[in-house]
Amino acid sequence: PLRAPLEPAALGGGSAEGGDGGPSGPPAALDLDEEASKRRRLFAGLTFFLSREVPRGYVETVILSYGGRVGWEGPDSPVAAKDPTITHHVVDRPKLPPSYASYPKSREYVQPQWALDSANQNFLLPCGRYGVGKELPPHLSPWVDHDEEGYKPAYAEEVERIKNGEALPASAAEPAEDDDEESEEEGESQSESESESEGNAEEDIEPTPKGKEDSGSEGGDSEDEEDEDALAEKDRKRKRAEDEEGREMAKSMMSNKASRLYGRMRHGIEKKQERADELHRRRKEMEEGGKMKKKRKKRNKQKQQEGQ
Repeated sequence: PLRAPLEPAALGGGSAEGGDGGPSGPPAALDLDEEASKRRRLFAGLTFFLSREVPRGYVETVILSYGGRVGWEGPDSPVAAKDPTITHHVVDRPKLPPSYASYPKSREYVQPQWALDSANQNFLLPCGRYGVGKELPPHLSPWVDHDEEGYKPAYAEEVERIKNGEALPASAAEPAEDDDEESEEEGESQSESESESEGNAEEDIEPTPKGKEDSGSEGGDSEDEEDEDALAEKDRKRKRAEDEEGREMAKSMMSNKASRLYGRMRHGIEKKQERADELHRRRKEMEEGGKMKKKRKKRNKQKQQEGQ
């Protein structure tokens, strides 16, 4: 994808019939297909400014290839640092320097990976995940066919939803939700402690702690999830058994040479499937670990509130 926009310009050379073909744009005589034209317009109307620590060479090439305008922190820059037309200021450092406070507020501060990922996806991705000092999302290789490999990373699914105009997954809004949940839990724990103290003063009967009720409901949810996982695994095993039976029947009708070729092909497919299963397993473990970490955090917060 990054190479594709450069090929027409390389083939067109410095000049072409019907156009001057100068360095500021593609030759006028080149007939670009719809996809190539879309790539060349991806950054059209956007002005980028590169901080001095950003590797200018390849970032500038990508931006220009996709129709953007580029300036940089240094001599001969066609765009000044305080130019109000700058839409994206590319920074590759942990935090913004204090001197940047004097720049116009209309620009977005992003890390270099935003330009590369947007070019690879041929789509302007939201800048929120690429802000200065933020942990970047995993890089998605444009040369990997996820459907063919049998595994699609979580961020690839998120990008696909964004392209389709669907709602973002819950993980994209986790930090804000966590803060809201924690504030709600603080209020709940305070109200519970007050009600418990009032109840103990009036009568000597302990109320049923809300945590136990919650744990019971959580236990029911976990059992439902386990039942669903067990059913899904049972269906997968049944399907594998049926597929294996069909393969054995087809193999018995093949010649020796065809059978050997088929066996090698099946070996490669099984290896690829094993790798996909392993990636799915690791992803599930990471997601479950994140959930457990959030639960521990909530419990610790509740204990701190109860102790106060």
